[in-house]
Amino acid sequence: MKRRYSIRVHARWDVPFQATPAQVADMRADGLIIDEICSTVPGWLPACLVRPLCRLQDAWQWLRLF
Repeated sequence: MKRRYSIRVHARWDVPFQATPAQVADMRADGLIIDEICSTVPGWLPACLVRPLCRLQDAWQWLRLF
């Protein structure tokens, strides 16, 4: 299953992409810095709603396993 990852291309720049864990393991073996994106939050969202949105995204990801 493909997941969302972020590759660091510069100290201030990250590029999101989708890949399988095997592909990411190969990229990390080549020395690239790659992080998994667990939740995405829009910049306009009030701070008080960030945690509920992340929990909702976690629940949705968990439900997709079945």
